[in-house]
Amino acid sequence: MNGPRRAIGACARRFTGPPTLQSLPYSSSSTASCTRQLSTRRPFKGPSRHQGLGKRPLLARALNPAVAAILLIGGSAVYYLTTPSSREKVLNQDTFVPYTITSREAISATSFIFTVAPQHPNPSPSFLTAAADPSKPAAWRYPLWSVEFKQPEVQIARNYTPLPPLQGERLEDGKLRFYVRSIPGGEMSTYLGRLGVGRQVWLRGTHPGFDVATRLGSQKNVVFLAGGTGVAPAMQVARAVLDSREDANFTLLWAIRSREELQQAPDAPDKRPVSSSWWNWFRGTLRPQPTQVGHPITGASPLGRQLDEMKARYGDRLRIHVGVDDESSQFRESHIADVIQSSAAAPTLPSAPDCQPHNQKFHAPASEFEPNGARPCTCETGNRGKSLLMVSGPEGFISHYAGPKVWLGGVETQGAVGGVAAELRRRNPGFAADWLVLKL
Repeated sequence: MNGPRRAIGACARRFTGPPTLQSLPYSSSSTASCTRQLSTRRPFKGPSRHQGLGKRPLLARALNPAVAAILLIGGSAVYYLTTPSSREKVLNQDTFVPYTITSREAISATSFIFTVAPQHPNPSPSFLTAAADPSKPAAWRYPLWSVEFKQPEVQIARNYTPLPPLQGERLEDGKLRFYVRSIPGGEMSTYLGRLGVGRQVWLRGTHPGFDVATRLGSQKNVVFLAGGTGVAPAMQVARAVLDSREDANFTLLWAIRSREELQQAPDAPDKRPVSSSWWNWFRGTLRPQPTQVGHPITGASPLGRQLDEMKARYGDRLRIHVGVDDESSQFRESHIADVIQSSAAAPTLPSAPDCQPHNQKFHAPASEFEPNGARPCTCETGNRGKSLLMVSGPEGFISHYAGPKVWLGGVETQGAVGGVAAELRRRNPGFAADWLVLKL
């Protein structure tokens, strides 16, 4: 190992790697090692004061004009190459650009929503598509997308998914809203948690995710199991699917730590941890069940208000269930099976064996990022598409419900379907045939 020089290269590459950089498991030792190696580099020792007084060789004096010319040309090139172009000042996939935090709303003791605005406004942000009708507002270009934030203190980057815009919000301003939870030991979330209004953050993107529309095809059901801040991509997909399809249905199963993430209401259930022992069964005591959220949401949190707005807009086509850790109302296999059963449509015809968007086996080695969209469907039938079970949240949450993701060749891939979803596929051949499982 070449010591500090290699360490510097390793750290620098964290900012120039593929979009999947955000998914690298956090390791305090890895980031600390870069810092330690950089800090232990020996200081440069130039000639002493007395050494500089000696007579210089004639060759050195003769080369001075040439050296000066080379330095002048090289310096001009460096200035030209490092001076940000107009593209590098606005959100793009190659460089981090500055944004300013313009607002911050607390959701719970550890989570918050903050809004950022670009320091260099762009009339045509990369995440917007111009409406065909000039009288209509612009819309998001992708149904599912994210951007990277960088932590300049330790040189790491993480992907965060913007919340959908609020009703009536002007998208051309380029403002983005994010739902963040500060996690103990999490370098990025802790860093963002320290920043207040007026502070600067650095973003890179956009990074399009799964092409949901191609996979859904002629089918109309999406069930999205979200853990904590994983609700952000769920809200993105819900908005995209329900806006584009009047016959579509979306069910959100949102697992949260405490009810305050959704609402502060006097009629919210009390925190009653329930033992799983046989004694509760003998007494006839049932486990608390996840609850379905209606409209309006009483005492809604800032995030709850946006979900309530979506409920008012989409009506019964959007169903929201919440499971609360503090109330011991987790989503269990039976609950997920009931939701999928109630969402079941007519069985789909078999997909073409080589159709990548509609076969689960082709997703195992695939990344969740699709900058060019999904590959074309090769199914010959008119009844194309699959219903979707999507899972997003912390690593352990995804592993429990859908199996772990797998790193292959430096890329985080979907991996095989496991966990609760695998058990559902084993017990219900119809689910295995008609549904795709996607991990975010």
